[in-house]
Amino acid sequence: MTRVKRFIDANVLDEARRRIHHVYDLFDAVVVAFSGGKDSLALLHLTREVAAERGVDRVHAVFRDEELIPDSVINFVDEYRRLPWLDLTWYAVPLESTKYVLGQNSRYVQWDPNRPHLRPIPPWATTLADLGLPEGRVMSQYDMDAVTAAPFKGRVAIMTGVRASESLMRWQASVVKLNENYINASSTPKASLCKPLFDWQENDVLRFFYDRGIRYCPIYDHQAWAGNALRVSTPLHAEAAKSLHFLRATEPTFYGQLMELFPEMTVQERYHREIDRAALLARYAESWDGIEEWIKTYITDPSQLAVALKRFAAVRVSARRTPDSYPLGYVLKSFVSGAYKRRIMPQALADQTRADRARGGQR
Repeated sequence: MTRVKRFIDANVLDEARRRIHHVYDLFDAVVVAFSGGKDSLALLHLTREVAAERGVDRVHAVFRDEELIPDSVINFVDEYRRLPWLDLTWYAVPLESTKYVLGQNSRYVQWDPNRPHLRPIPPWATTLADLGLPEGRVMSQYDMDAVTAAPFKGRVAIMTGVRASESLMRWQASVVKLNENYINASSTPKASLCKPLFDWQENDVLRFFYDRGIRYCPIYDHQAWAGNALRVSTPLHAEAAKSLHFLRATEPTFYGQLMELFPEMTVQERYHREIDRAALLARYAESWDGIEEWIKTYITDPSQLAVALKRFAAVRVSARRTPDSYPLGYVLKSFVSGAYKRRIMPQALADQTRADRARGGQR
């Protein structure tokens, strides 16, 4: 049966409210993944409204403290931790992550016990010792779904503020199912990931705050004045690392602490604009073998190299079926930017058209 996109006589707020009610009906426990960011904040408050309609007094939430987070965000989350209607579990455990320096991704560990920390672990945080795990254990993002679900009985819904408009990957994950497309499997059979706000736009989130007089994290005002994207995230991954210079003005104390811990990031800040992308394209984007050569030359961390080669093999297969959707230059840029950590999506038709025009071609 052909699937056809059509408008329905409903607004995104009412639909999100209906979805959260449905999640409460389906699952034994409902937990909001709260980052302090605007999307999860909107979800948290809307969940509180739905919970009140169902006679539920408290909302369960988790905060995964990733260490490299500005004090403005930490203080904001801590304000919510103290609210009587919120039961928030604050995790601070060694977590595997990546940092991006001039095209190269390498591994680092958040809350690594083998180096100084950017700030002390909060005394109220749940640590490896609290979880009964060995001191040297390093968690992955996938491990954390099981950790989040463990304290609850039965089936657990982990609700996130993910919105499809933020990226192609997030859009694709929201349309793969015909029914209950906002409910997806997680890395543990005990829990599902639910995205009730998947069809919201950024303005819908801001309007929700305005109508209810909700104060958002002040970091967004700093980002807006700096002309930066409105996001709460660690500053070392590929996209955020391109905007490190904003931190010098917007979060100077945090910037200094970060550079003291990771001095190699000063190279990324100073020289990332000077990477000769045209030269990279001319040398490596002439063939698939050239892209593979770039991967093996510039991605030196063994675990990251394994991921990159796996993504390269997959995208090469996809390109055989639809070669126009995977131009060589686009594929190379995906690896240079660090976008290979997830599946590399086909290039949008509009971007293909612009690229053809830039080359003087017709489409």
